[in-house]
Amino acid sequence: MKGTKTEMGLKELFLANSEDHLFLYFLSEKLEELNKKEEAKMIRDKALVELGHAKGIFEKMNKYLGTEYLQNWLNELENTEAKEIKEKFAYTATQYMLSKILSEKVTDEKVKQELSAKASQKYNEAKQWFEELLKSGSELM
Repeated sequence: MKGTKTEMGLKELFLANSEDHLFLYFLSEKLEELNKKEEAKMIRDKALVELGHAKGIFEKMNKYLGTEYLQNWLNELENTEAKEIKEKFAYTATQYMLSKILSEKVTDEKVKQELSAKASQKYNEAKQWFEELLKSGSELM
């Protein structure tokens, strides 16, 4: 599967689902703050659907490409230059999702802790990029 259109397609889908999940999740938090409970719940439910899609794609990639491949992709993403805020948010959300799910898969305790720490860091970074997106007024989705 390496080097195929399928591999590239799965990566793109994982990126999109990761971005959508965090965007919708952060949006639901904003709606909660505005006391719009119904809207927040609806958006949070959609965020959970995107999370499910991302996890499913991860499992497929892990099965056919392996954990080491996914860890290498995570490192690749960290070195990817992004110019626009939306792109920065998408890459950061993907790094969050990859490190979070990988931390649940690996058995080496040191690697697990490193991935968990990275997930936490990327979550906070993604939240900052989300705030920047809102301030920028650019097209959000």
